[in-house]
Amino acid sequence: MFSNIYTKIALVFICLYIFLVGISALSKSISGLTSPSEISVGDMAQLKKINFNNTEKKKIWVKILSVHEGDNFEFEYIHKEDGISKEVCSDLNGLLSDDSCVIKGTTNKKNIKKIASSSFITATDSAFISLFIGIFATVIFQSSSTTTSLIVGMAGSGLVGLSSAVPMVMGANIGTTVTNTLVSLGHLREKEEFKRAFASSTVHDFFNILAVLIFFPLELMFGVLEKSATFLGNFFFTEISEKPFESPIKAAVKWAVDHLKDFVHNIIDSDWALLAASVIITLFMLFSIVKLLRSMVLEKVEKFFDDYIFKTAIRAIMFGFVLTVMVQSSSITTSTVVPLAGAGVLSLRQIFPFTLGANIGTTVTSLMAALVLNPIAMVVAFSHLLFNISGIILIYPLKISREIPLYCAEKLAELSLKNRLIPLIYLGIVFVLIPLIIILLGG
Repeated sequence: MFSNIYTKIALVFICLYIFLVGISALSKSISGLTSPSEISVGDMAQLKKINFNNTEKKKIWVKILSVHEGDNFEFEYIHKEDGISKEVCSDLNGLLSDDSCVIKGTTNKKNIKKIASSSFITATDSAFISLFIGIFATVIFQSSSTTTSLIVGMAGSGLVGLSSAVPMVMGANIGTTVTNTLVSLGHLREKEEFKRAFASSTVHDFFNILAVLIFFPLELMFGVLEKSATFLGNFFFTEISEKPFESPIKAAVKWAVDHLKDFVHNIIDSDWALLAASVIITLFMLFSIVKLLRSMVLEKVEKFFDDYIFKTAIRAIMFGFVLTVMVQSSSITTSTVVPLAGAGVLSLRQIFPFTLGANIGTTVTSLMAALVLNPIAMVVAFSHLLFNISGIILIYPLKISREIPLYCAEKLAELSLKNRLIPLIYLGIVFVLIPLIIILLGG
């Protein structure tokens, strides 16, 4: 009996790992489909490494100035660095501009890690437009960690101002909830399962939307996050050259995703094929996890979660925080509990504080990225952290405000049972249509 239970537990963890691989491959395929196929003037590019003032820096975002086709595809770029004296800047053949040293350099295609199109990622002077750029960027990248790291890099290079970067970070918090909402659609066949799963996924949406509705006007009027983050950024910033923490879980998932990508592309060299394969894997693992949980003694599993992990809101928040730091993706972390909600192992009120902990945990990636840049980048990273912590402090302790996301999630789930198209309409309008229309009109 015990060996059978242990076997099933082991199978759950194996399915969970493959599920994470499927979700990560899904994100990678979407990113590949939406990234520009060619680098153009004005695009942002993340270089694998850059030599600056006899120091090698890694994963630096730069702006492309010109493209020269040839054997190596040479690119001329511009990079801004703060805290450089006039003499040193002059020695590097740079120009001082707004207390930053502007350096031009060249690189080749092999040194470029990521590309972000200038028509999409360049923030405007409008904080409102920047908010929706943050939402749409995260929907495309399927990772708020990736989006905020990009924003931190651009702010640290002086290519995006703080007045644009802070709202973009707020938007990234909303966009990151798409993945777990998509995962909940895997329960569509079972009404009660879908209701529990969909409500548990969208409660994250409504909390982040509520937090933005509160803090965005305050930021516009008083700059509360920017001022607080500026103080912390200047106080805590130190130049660090050591390699940031690399999550072993993330590395293990990345290893499998790379092999899956190679396997699919050897058969059909298309990101659409990778997208289809990752969706099939994700859904199959989702159904497998739910089936295994059902076959186990759910009362005992539920009691374990109740007694040890989700006994109090503080424990749930801490578990969400630690798990997200380990995986380095709140999208993946929150997606893992959706099958548990669908199976009835966890309730909506247990998952709610867990997602709040995941919100805090996802800020660690941008903080790590900022540590190797400058105080401006650290300000953006701290604004992300302060926004998430302030939202929890202001909304969760008060019953009247805490009930709003729960009520909205439950009502939307009930409506979705009456019409199965409502979840797709909700996702399409809130996360794609509205942000895209506002960005295009603003542009």
